[in-house]
Amino acid sequence: MAAVNREKVIVRTSIIGITANVILAAFKAVVGLLSGSIAIVLDAVNNTSDALSSVIAVIGAKLAGRPADKKHPYGHGRYEHISAAVISVIILYAGITSLTESIKGIFHPETPEYTVVTFVVVGTAVVVKIVLGLYVRKTGKACDSDALVNSGTDALQDAVISASTIAAAILFLLFGWQLEAYLGVIISGFIIKAGIEMMRETISKILGERADSELSSAVKKTIASTEGVLGAYDLVMNSYGPERWMASVHIAVPDTWTADKIDAVSREIANEVFVKNHVVITAVGIYSHNTKDDEVSAIRSAVTELVMAEKYVLQIHGFFCDIRKKTIRFDLVLDFAAPDKNELIQNITDKVQAMYPAFTVWIQPDSDFSD
Repeated sequence: MAAVNREKVIVRTSIIGITANVILAAFKAVVGLLSGSIAIVLDAVNNTSDALSSVIAVIGAKLAGRPADKKHPYGHGRYEHISAAVISVIILYAGITSLTESIKGIFHPETPEYTVVTFVVVGTAVVVKIVLGLYVRKTGKACDSDALVNSGTDALQDAVISASTIAAAILFLLFGWQLEAYLGVIISGFIIKAGIEMMRETISKILGERADSELSSAVKKTIASTEGVLGAYDLVMNSYGPERWMASVHIAVPDTWTADKIDAVSREIANEVFVKNHVVITAVGIYSHNTKDDEVSAIRSAVTELVMAEKYVLQIHGFFCDIRKKTIRFDLVLDFAAPDKNELIQNITDKVQAMYPAFTVWIQPDSDFSD
């Protein structure tokens, strides 16, 4: 989805959410105050917070759409993550406020007065919130907007809250049970839980998450399909907001290639990855692959078998052996679970050295950045 079109979709969806929530909040506030229902008044407050969430989503989308500048050469896309974090804080605040008011209602109960209008307004709110929540969340997933997804999820939770107030009203009219305050405590717990989960997920993205397996695998496939390239390794992907990925990678190429050939292929890779995967390749490193000596192939096979038998070793690549200079060098991808990476590298170095005592062994440890 193009950046400009994506921003328009987010803004349009948010405006729909703002309009719906303001109307619902106004009606519920009037009905709640007239009936003396704590749950309905809190529901109105919750709708107001939802409208505010949609406003923040619009602001986040607008800020994220600003072009890159000298101070922010990677753009402003992460504003969307920040806006999603703010929305999760609002949801948390709404949950805590609801919990406080519900507890007060338990110790100081007030007898509500329900009318037909009460049921019509709240019932309509349930339907509107379900439709709005499904629409906003679906749109958020389609355009990769955490802020919209959070708002949509919150709207669906509001539908449950509104439905619960109807259930409490029916039980009061039938049996005289005043359960609104107790119901409010339970609902508040779910709202707080949702806010915490949203906050945790958003912070994780701000910190920098591992790229989606499907995307990283697709990028490597595009690179490896380039004529002459023998493999793609060390793919490091950084997100600077939704649909804004930058990456660096190493490729294995024959040791007979010239600098001119490598330059041409590197440019081809950058272009193909951007067109097919919408990822900007910022750097292409080179691993030289031996093609001239059968003895090197035998050494590579023996070293690979030895190394891959070690626990916590996920991959060996970038292997090059210089028979004349008596050197062996390669990279290892190590599991993050490895307790002591330095000790592991030293042990592997000693074993390879023991297998080929006449050679100098150089091992470069790599992290498991992407699938």
